[in-house]
Amino acid sequence: MRIGFCYDTKSDYGLEEENMEYTDFVSLHTVTTIKHALERCGHTVQYIGNIDKLRTLLEKHKLDEIDLIFNIAEGFGSRNREALIPSLLEIYQIPYTASDTYGMAINLNKQHTKIIAASMGIPVPQGICFKELDTSVIDKIESIGFPIVLKLNSEGGSMGVTLVKNKNELIKETEHLISQYHSDILAEEYIAGKEITVPIIGNGINAQALGVVLIIHKNGKDVSLYNSNMKGVDNDITNSLKTGLLPNIEKSIREYSLLLHRNLELRDYSRMDFRVTSNGQPYFLEINTMPSLGRDGSFELCGKSLGLEYHEIIGKIVEAASERYNLL
Repeated sequence: MRIGFCYDTKSDYGLEEENMEYTDFVSLHTVTTIKHALERCGHTVQYIGNIDKLRTLLEKHKLDEIDLIFNIAEGFGSRNREALIPSLLEIYQIPYTASDTYGMAINLNKQHTKIIAASMGIPVPQGICFKELDTSVIDKIESIGFPIVLKLNSEGGSMGVTLVKNKNELIKETEHLISQYHSDILAEEYIAGKEITVPIIGNGINAQALGVVLIIHKNGKDVSLYNSNMKGVDNDITNSLKTGLLPNIEKSIREYSLLLHRNLELRDYSRMDFRVTSNGQPYFLEINTMPSLGRDGSFELCGKSLGLEYHEIIGKIVEAASERYNLL
């Protein structure tokens, strides 16, 4: 199959690679790794790049021979950033991997996905989403109780995730986040416990939760707060299939994850993130419809436990998209 590869990096938007204020981008190393995996599956791969490069090629009819776009481009500067390439490809009627415009857009709004999850009976942390920190917002946050986790409501990569322990820290950190990112802020009840993630591949009833993965410090300690500072080159974070959770708790987390993936009609692959308390109560945090496919991540780890090599995991994503479009 002839595959066009859409991706973007920090340099596409004038950001230095060392900039940890913005982390929701792929490295060129991972881009090359995925390309080699696709080629090992027998596909021919053409580098495209970000949405600007894609649009130029489409306007010049340079992609007429492409069968499928493998899309991992995150976009920048818009709450619809991940939805833009799917929208463009839908206009041109070009098949592509990963979720459609709606799936990408809803995934980027953490508060909206929590509301949807709660409506399905999935436990979520208490929280409030706001643009400005006025008295009514502070009162609501205080009623939830400190400590509180602050997040950027429409960003990924654990950007801006901050734990505040009192009103003064709340005001200070909120001012910084709004000034830096110009984003809605989600203030959320802090859930002490384990950081859990669930990688999924497939569509509809054929979607499969590959495993339940614990994100943990290399010394075995639980991650108290998973933020962008832990995602640098020299981080001490690792993934483990030894979650320490009871089988019925893992089963519930798998079921919650598949319920969201299927009911939102997410496509090809996704990842669901949770926190689980010491007494085994899971709380859904967010969806990632374009999760990391880098080496040694949750997808490769779970794939190995199922007897699959890295390139075969990437191949299964292509197969899922190809089945949707009847390309096989």
